[in-house]
Amino acid sequence: MATPKEELDLGKLKQELKSKKSFVNACQQLASLCDNEETAKQLEEAGKTAFTVLQTRFSNPKFWQAGLELFLALEFYNSSPEVSRWRDTALEEVDDDARERAKEQAQRRRLEEDKKHNKGRFGDAMMPLSLGELLASQGMVLVPEDDSRPGMSRDARAELRVKTVLEEDICVVCQETMPAGSKAKAMPCGHLFHDDCLISWVKKSNSCPTCRFDELPSEKKHFDDVQQQVEQRQPGASGLYS
Repeated sequence: MATPKEELDLGKLKQELKSKKSFVNACQQLASLCDNEETAKQLEEAGKTAFTVLQTRFSNPKFWQAGLELFLALEFYNSSPEVSRWRDTALEEVDDDARERAKEQAQRRRLEEDKKHNKGRFGDAMMPLSLGELLASQGMVLVPEDDSRPGMSRDARAELRVKTVLEEDICVVCQETMPAGSKAKAMPCGHLFHDDCLISWVKKSNSCPTCRFDELPSEKKHFDDVQQQVEQRQPGASGLYS
């Protein structure tokens, strides 16, 4: 339940929504207060006030943009039809750039929420602290540099394709963000990674860092294939150099 101070601040912000000088700032403050379902419900009345003012008095797109940010924040925790209607109306009143920013804001808020609560891609299974922990979470062990376990063959590495990131993603190798529109290297299973990160990984381990897909040729398999071809050409030979 809100404290008297919070109730007083909310009442003040609702009053500021009725002034052009303070409308944008009031929307921003209200949006920043919306961080859980309870506050989203408490702030719904303020959202209604902002929407009414926008429809009746402040028609400039800059005011609709501020209102849109508030409605998106409310909708993240409060999916009532009324809030969705405010958001849809605001989206019609702003320009294409503002719509794109709204999409990015929604994605950013989802990422921040997942990270805050260790959910989704930021869950324990997806957020190891080190390469060794990442492998351990998938039932694997980190192989020492001098171990004979093969990496992906050079030919297979050369076949890995570069793709465009359609939605903001995380490279699980380095845990850094891959922004939408950027380029990333893809494993055949479809998982995306930074180019350097993936190449560094598959040189040591012929598997996808995310799902362990490992159906591409390894360096050892490539070496064995060559050895077999030589042996077939030299009947009776017992080794590659026999």
